[in-house]
Amino acid sequence: MTILDDLKQIKKIDKSKMADFIAELPEQCLTAYEQALKISLPKDYREIKNIIICGMGGSAIGGELAKDLVQNQITVPIIINRDFNLPILVNEESLVILVSYSGNTQETISCFNQTLMTKAKTFVITSGGELEKLAKKENCPIFKFKYLAPPRASLAYLFMPILVIFEKMGLVSLKSWQIPESLKELQKINKNFKPETLTEKNKAKFLAYSVFDRLPIIIAPPHFSSLANRLKNQLAENGKNFAFSETWPEIFHNFIESRLPLRMEDDLIYLFLEDPNQNKETTKSLIFFQNSLEEKKNYKETISPFGENYFTQFLSFILISDWLSFYLAILNQSDPTPVENINWLKKQL
Repeated sequence: MTILDDLKQIKKIDKSKMADFIAELPEQCLTAYEQALKISLPKDYREIKNIIICGMGGSAIGGELAKDLVQNQITVPIIINRDFNLPILVNEESLVILVSYSGNTQETISCFNQTLMTKAKTFVITSGGELEKLAKKENCPIFKFKYLAPPRASLAYLFMPILVIFEKMGLVSLKSWQIPESLKELQKINKNFKPETLTEKNKAKFLAYSVFDRLPIIIAPPHFSSLANRLKNQLAENGKNFAFSETWPEIFHNFIESRLPLRMEDDLIYLFLEDPNQNKETTKSLIFFQNSLEEKKNYKETISPFGENYFTQFLSFILISDWLSFYLAILNQSDPTPVENINWLKKQL
């Protein structure tokens, strides 16, 4: 029996029960979606020319994912702002969505204070903290949630409300995604990746063994860049593993010219996020690139989506990524939940 099929050993390492949070993601998304439907927005929130989503770390990735998900519908530009300062273009015709799991993120609080000077329309997503106090003081709309988990494991509450806000503003339509039904399908898909499913039938476990003791380079199409970032971040925080990400077709104009130090050639693995709808020209270039990796005997794996519609497929990537990072932590003999270095740095600040 391999360690990833040894449930007792997994539970022994996973002391903080990250596996439970990942297993709950589809149900978490449904709860967050139903709660977000109760959001009420002022009428003038429809009168905007740009959207800025402010957040850091796990709180920022929700906005990035939402942006990629709706890119084929939305005509208003969206900027993801990971900084102390707002972009200079923010004004009274901007919507600024401020996302902070704790409500105490310094950068996000700084951006909130700046919105008061710009007269921008604001919306806060948080579980409490100083950000909630400031929002209430300024009579700003809030989506407050209660879910006791690390920010990266609370993704649904930092992500689903943004989609609902876009729909309530008349910017997108979520009907074709059939969200409640899609999330039920996602629950079934999720069973394929849970610890109870043996390695021989579990793509996430298989990928974890492939990635173990290697440096992953994640390669994705531009509209999946948020998924590549999510995987990179999860590999870092859960798996305690370095990773890098690139997008195609951009890599065909720079990345492929780079040469690896000889001592590293066997230490890399390329992870390709498959796009079922990519165009023929990009597919052709990608095949040539993958063939060149095979000729050089570089390690590579393809991560394919599951599900019938775009929403389900998109979220299936997140599930695979989260489980992959979890199993990598188990292989690294490390509890995936604690982030000691991040907490140390926050204390210094």
